[in-house]
Amino acid sequence: MQKAVRGKYTITQNKEISPGIFEIRFNAPEIYGAATGGQFVNVYLPGGSMLLPRPLGIAGAGGGLTLVYAAIGAGTEALSFIKEGESIELMGPFGEGVFDFPGNTAREILLIGGGLGIPPLLFAARKMKERGDVNITAFLGFREDPFYVRGFKDVCGEVFVCSETEGAAGFCGNVTELLEQEGTGGELALACGPRPMLEAAARWCAARDIPLRVSLEERMGCGYGACAGCTAATRQLNDAARPQNGPNMPDANGIIMKKVCVHGPVFWADEVVW
Repeated sequence: MQKAVRGKYTITQNKEISPGIFEIRFNAPEIYGAATGGQFVNVYLPGGSMLLPRPLGIAGAGGGLTLVYAAIGAGTEALSFIKEGESIELMGPFGEGVFDFPGNTAREILLIGGGLGIPPLLFAARKMKERGDVNITAFLGFREDPFYVRGFKDVCGEVFVCSETEGAAGFCGNVTELLEQEGTGGELALACGPRPMLEAAARWCAARDIPLRVSLEERMGCGYGACAGCTAATRQLNDAARPQNGPNMPDANGIIMKKVCVHGPVFWADEVVW
């Protein structure tokens, strides 16, 4: 994994792609040239009024760094008003990627995404296609109007879409219900989205003996391991085929606390204490 870089980068696009959801792009070759699926970037807002960076998963790196965010707080709302041509500070890429483990030869891959966890999965899918002959099936769940679906259709064999809003997609419901109806099997699954969705995906995959990698979302302070503000409870797997990142000494209860920003954000699903 290459060292993260920090610099000021020009915004080439910052537009709303769905109600309250924005896609922002940067000319940041030092970052996107080193990025892999599952990693994230720290976004530092201008003005110094908000000292903590906003970590955003990488949604694309083809010709420019692409991030997707929801304008739901003071920081991301301020980000949505920054115009094309302006520059802000970024640092990255950070984190354990979805393929950062040896011996990965899976060719039948499932993607399970919900909400803002969907764009990083598209970047991961494109990275998978660079490996050659892989068959990818995507299960995507949206609260309202779907977005990024066309991109998945370009790289996946099949794409199943659901929405919690009646009529917004082909299947009305959540992604777990979509999995139950349309899902079969695979050699490896990747999931990114809200924690309840990840936990449900973990149960679904465990029942079918499908190894699952999940990308956890935790509130981060620094984003690079200095503050220990984004810890998650994990357990030791002792499985050579599924190596784990970070400390391996459990406490008296068998729990290992890991930093999501540096030991993750991608973990094995059965490594996580749900």
